[in-house]
Amino acid sequence: MQKTLPPVLLAAMALDLGGAETHVISLARQLRRRGHSVVVASAGGRLVPLLAEMGIPHVEIPMASRSPVVMLRALWRLQQLITEHRIGLIHAHARIPAWLVSLAIRRRPVPFVTTYHGTYNASFPWRYLSTFGQRTIAVSEDVRRHLVGPLGAPPDQVRVIPNGFDTEAFRPGLDIGPLLTEFGVPATGPHLVHASRLTDSFADTAVALLAALPAIDRQLPGARLWLLGDGNRAAEIRRLTDETNRLLGREAAVAPGLVVDVPRFFNLADCVIAVARTAIEGMACGRPVVIAGEGGYRGVLTPELIAEYADANFTARVGGSPLNPETIAADIVSLLRPEAAPLRQRMGEAGREYVVKNLSIEAIAAQILEVYAEVL
Repeated sequence: MQKTLPPVLLAAMALDLGGAETHVISLARQLRRRGHSVVVASAGGRLVPLLAEMGIPHVEIPMASRSPVVMLRALWRLQQLITEHRIGLIHAHARIPAWLVSLAIRRRPVPFVTTYHGTYNASFPWRYLSTFGQRTIAVSEDVRRHLVGPLGAPPDQVRVIPNGFDTEAFRPGLDIGPLLTEFGVPATGPHLVHASRLTDSFADTAVALLAALPAIDRQLPGARLWLLGDGNRAAEIRRLTDETNRLLGREAAVAPGLVVDVPRFFNLADCVIAVARTAIEGMACGRPVVIAGEGGYRGVLTPELIAEYADANFTARVGGSPLNPETIAADIVSLLRPEAAPLRQRMGEAGREYVVKNLSIEAIAAQILEVYAEVL
């Protein structure tokens, strides 16, 4: 029988669309299902209701800000939370929450684990704000190399555990009828789905896809591009979407903003263009995936490349090239041409099999619990 943990605090920056955020929610829900007491702290966001569905408390603490005044307030609130909820183990996700937690427990030590979901600025002074806790989880091998190299984490305390996925929520066979009705579009496509934050450099992929769409449309008439996400460049993406639609004379691109029902959109997709968590969610839904996003462009994820691309958490941080609309268009057209149907089916089946076998939240939570046991 699994030993019951002391109350666990999962600390994150915020709970909007994003890989780390979704993983925190999945992990919290899995820990609760296993009978453990869990509290989540973050700056809040539109995914918080997913915690409330399982009665998991969320405490709003502004851990997404670099303002010294705001961080001081966050530190004071963290100390309060740890005392009020009698927290016995803390798992921080991202650098700012980890640093704040390290300060909050300085006078009253609490077992402390961190997860790094990507690579970070390792220059001065950011390298010295990197906190590792008693154990540090890297979500992929390239992140582990970054931690023990530029960031200076003790190698013997780093564990590689990828993020976990709810393979029941993200699965093939979901009813796409409600989406077609809501947006008034036919099932015929092909439908290209890209999901990402539309912030800073993350939005560059959406820009490149919109630039590629006219070339795709010439060879795949009726193609429709869905750009899911929100952020500080969302208005720019909506403007470019409108311009592209005027150029093509039809609604060829749709930017609906942040959506929660991502699995249904992925079931609509003839291919998913994404990186990291959203790429893996597309795989879990049995869809062909094209790797484009963080790090640039890495191309069509054929079954033979799955193990290799997992090394960089299905990003383009390793082996990526610049986002080139002509290359993207050529690859997508090649993947979606009728004679490539057997490849698409093989890609969908191999992707789903890999996620179920290696990345289910049940299996990943079990590995994380082993790390918790190391620090308790």
